[in-house]
Amino acid sequence: MTTNVYEQFAPILIFLIIAFGLGAAFAIIGKVLSMIVGANNPSKTKGETFECGFPTFGDAREKLDVRFYLIAVLFLVFDLELAFIIPWGINLRAGAGIPAISDHAFYAMIIFLVVLFLGLIYAWKKGALEWE
Repeated sequence: MTTNVYEQFAPILIFLIIAFGLGAAFAIIGKVLSMIVGANNPSKTKGETFECGFPTFGDAREKLDVRFYLIAVLFLVFDLELAFIIPWGINLRAGAGIPAISDHAFYAMIIFLVVLFLGLIYAWKKGALEWE
C-alpha cells in the first residue's frame, strides 16, 4: 500500500493551520476587546518612563554594557546543553540492552561534554566570567 506524501502530511498541515488560525483569532479578539472595553485616558504621567517604582536616573535609552550580553549568551549555551543531556540520559538507559548504540551514544556525549568544558575554560581564561 503506497500513500502519497501529501496524504501523510495532510493531518500535520491541518493541525498547523488550525493552530496558527486559533492563535491569530485569539490575538485579534483580545486586541479588539481591549479597544472596545478598555479605558483610553492618556496622560503625561502614564507616559513617563518608570524603573522599579522610582523615576529614572538619567536617560532611559542608555546602552547596556556588552558584558550583560556576554553573560546572556554564555547562559544560553550552557543551559541548552541540558536539552541534549537529559534526552541522551533517558535514551542511553533505554538502549542499555543494545551495546553498540549505547557505546556510540556514550562516547558521542563524552566528546560533546569535553568540547563544552573546553569552551567554559576558554571563556574563563578570557575573563568572560569576571565582573569588575
